[in-house]
Amino acid sequence: MTRSRLRILMPSIVNPAISRGGAWTVTRGLVELFRRGPWNAEVITLVPPEPFWRRLRQAACLASAHWTGIPAKVRFLRHRAFRNQVRWKLAREHFDLLVINGSDLFWCLEEAPPQISTLAVVHNREAQLYAEQVATTIPRAHLLHRLLLADSARLRQFEIEGLRRVQAAIFLSESDAADFSILIPGLDHLVLPPQFSDAPQRISKHPSSWLDLGLLANFQWWPNCDGANWFIQEILSRLPGDVRLHLFGNRSLKTAAAHPRIVAHGFVGDLREVWRMCDWMVIPIRHGSGISVKAAESLYHGMPILATSFGLRGLPAIEHPQIVRRETAEEWVSFLSSPEARMLCKKRLPLSVSRHFELEANLSRFVHFLSRLLRKRR
Repeated sequence: MTRSRLRILMPSIVNPAISRGGAWTVTRGLVELFRRGPWNAEVITLVPPEPFWRRLRQAACLASAHWTGIPAKVRFLRHRAFRNQVRWKLAREHFDLLVINGSDLFWCLEEAPPQISTLAVVHNREAQLYAEQVATTIPRAHLLHRLLLADSARLRQFEIEGLRRVQAAIFLSESDAADFSILIPGLDHLVLPPQFSDAPQRISKHPSSWLDLGLLANFQWWPNCDGANWFIQEILSRLPGDVRLHLFGNRSLKTAAAHPRIVAHGFVGDLREVWRMCDWMVIPIRHGSGISVKAAESLYHGMPILATSFGLRGLPAIEHPQIVRRETAEEWVSFLSSPEARMLCKKRLPLSVSRHFELEANLSRFVHFLSRLLRKRR
């Protein structure tokens, strides 16, 4: 490599300049990592445009998936103008590394020149997530159920083939990395949970007679909606009268039920306001893939966590009395009704927990991984 400054092209499922949900948070952390270390990298992100007629395009992509063999989710982002933009950039400019940020964009590898290094960022097992959504939300006897399951099988094959073509991959989740490593022996990869460059904070809650629970999520993502509905319908009404639920994040105002003990705040730009309001952050996730980025962010800033085991799936295994796992609605009700729930939340988690998600603490192993990748040439 003759240039002192690394140049990276990143076709991305999200725009890191926007704050909307977990994928956006993860992407911002990765871009910051590329800019650190010895490279002082220039990262150029290309994001597919949002279609005007979203539902119509989804239907058209699903209808064409059967005879084109291209999974509907992949075709949805594969706009002609976006393909031309990726092609033009790779043909006209020099890049040292092509980073595919999101498995739905593996088709960008078709445009990669032979001398460029390639890296995939795997946010979720997309096909598994797709199949779970179909199984959870669409009746088995429905024709659409069968069409979508067939499409998820196409997406699974697309994911596996894409990972076989790249030189290396970054996984957010330990469990996703283990599953794909079985399917693709020898896959060069790094497991890197969400990284945060701002200093970890320990902010105490404002004094209150309430036991305040916070659910911070992008409520446009169906596993978050499912978890919120499960908590509201199966748990909240059975809790003592001093327990209150706060919803924070994209579309939280539309998710909130008409309940006297639910407060919806919408998108909150400064998360310090979230930490000041809450005793516990709750992660009632029961479905999905990848990891809960908001769980990682809450742990990074020392918030006590009450979660299902699935809600902490794939994150570093951290054992602490203030990281509480409960599975059934009855177990959640029992814990939140107990004196223990009111005692454990009086302090924030120790700073040692933050190092799992601290950018500077993980920079050296990221530098080692990327340096090894850049020495490879196809």
